[in-house]
Amino acid sequence: MVSVAPYGLAMIRIAFALAAALLALPASAADTLPPAGSKAIPVPQATIMARRYPDVGSCGAYQEAYLAAGWPRGVGIETVKQIDSLVRKRMVLRNDSGADVWTPLTEALIAGKRPAGDCDDMSITNAQLAVCAGMPADRLGLLITTAPNGTGGELHMLAFYKDPKDQTWVFGDTFGRPRALSRVSQRLIFMAYLNDVTRWYGLLGRSDPSLGTSEIPVTSAVPLLPDGESSFASCTRTVEEPSN
Repeated sequence: MVSVAPYGLAMIRIAFALAAALLALPASAADTLPPAGSKAIPVPQATIMARRYPDVGSCGAYQEAYLAAGWPRGVGIETVKQIDSLVRKRMVLRNDSGADVWTPLTEALIAGKRPAGDCDDMSITNAQLAVCAGMPADRLGLLITTAPNGTGGELHMLAFYKDPKDQTWVFGDTFGRPRALSRVSQRLIFMAYLNDVTRWYGLLGRSDPSLGTSEIPVTSAVPLLPDGESSFASCTRTVEEPSN
């Protein structure tokens, strides 16, 4: 039998108490979206998408087919991972030629097709499929970030989900698998919830979203390059699924 000195026993009790307290704490601030500005930011691509696909924040038109096709159901991160993996296997990554166009590929993927799209199409599609799985649209959204491997005005998009414990996860990212927000290395610039994709906000922690840092484009809208070409980075890199 191993004896424990009184002070040693006290330290053990303190350690257990600290562990219990940590487990009871809410999600880390690093896994929570930073404060957003109060002024909505115009994003032309989002406005056009909302006109063409007004149901992007719902699954009403696809719910029956989604269930019949055996896609995942649930509201946890494991369901998010399953959706993300299926989209990666079935979607063909291809950059837009010319102007940047955001297109949800939900219907085509549920129908068993292999549609082509880029990083914004992948993130939007993942988010809408998560709605089909049972996650609330007002806890799902889209993030515009600096490009993981880009420079200058290049931007990138990924989807996010605030789980029932209020921890934020990112998915639908051509540069990485689903993960906690704290593991995103690039700067978060703009965000919008899926139930209102036309209202974007600057994630700068200030009331004026046009104020930025030297690493963030100083702009009140997502910048467009000359001749209508998008400023989004090339997004054809993806994480390959392991072969069985």
